[in-house]
Amino acid sequence: MLRRYILLLVCSSIFTLAQTNQPVTITSAASASVGLAPESLATATGMNLAMGAARAQSLPWPTTLGGVTIQLTDSASVPRLAGLLFVSPTQINFEIPAGTALGPATVTINNGQQTLSAQVQIQSVAPGLFSVDAQGIAAATAIRIVIPTQTQSPVPVFLCLDSFAGCNLVPIDPGVDAPVYLSFYATGIRGRSSLGNVTVTIGSVTVQPTYAGPQPQFPGLDQVNVPLLLSLRGAGVVNVTVTVDGITSNAVKIQVM
Repeated sequence: MLRRYILLLVCSSIFTLAQTNQPVTITSAASASVGLAPESLATATGMNLAMGAARAQSLPWPTTLGGVTIQLTDSASVPRLAGLLFVSPTQINFEIPAGTALGPATVTINNGQQTLSAQVQIQSVAPGLFSVDAQGIAAATAIRIVIPTQTQSPVPVFLCLDSFAGCNLVPIDPGVDAPVYLSFYATGIRGRSSLGNVTVTIGSVTVQPTYAGPQPQFPGLDQVNVPLLLSLRGAGVVNVTVTVDGITSNAVKIQVM
């Protein structure tokens, strides 16, 4: 279930992005407002990028999918093939290869019929938070821990009825003797210098995460775990951002009861 949810999340991110006059536009798969980093997830948008649609069926992400390959040539002139999650005529989702040198890089897309190129900038970190819809509802999960028994139970963060009705936030009760811990799905975070240089801002409250790094099941996907502090009780709908080594992500939303 988690695999299907993440694949749909990443592969649908493009539909909230505006088209440009450039033949190919490369952005973070999480948000067009953030950059790219080694092992982060990226999205290419344009026209005639692939002959049809195809989605990766296994891990690690394949370097050829639907007749498409993507090569990154970094600032050290080293070419590397990118892992592909999804291809279609107007969208390709892929992972920036591990080991890509920082600085300017060239992304070359070959679909067997034509070759398209775009220039990108690779940073050490480029934090981007995924959302489940165009309204910015956080792609997040939560658990409640009952302290006396140390048992855990899932806590809903949002509810999606169907593709037409969209998604709605579910108010989260911070609890007292049953605290809540949130996990936000992200990309571009794993290259952080240290956990101490990562902070999460929820509304007006800044929180130190307990974990910020790779999500263990999906290449390119990161995860940030953070407690929901009691001081946020009654905050309502609030923005959430992650700051990594001084770089702040796009904002997503949760609702606190």
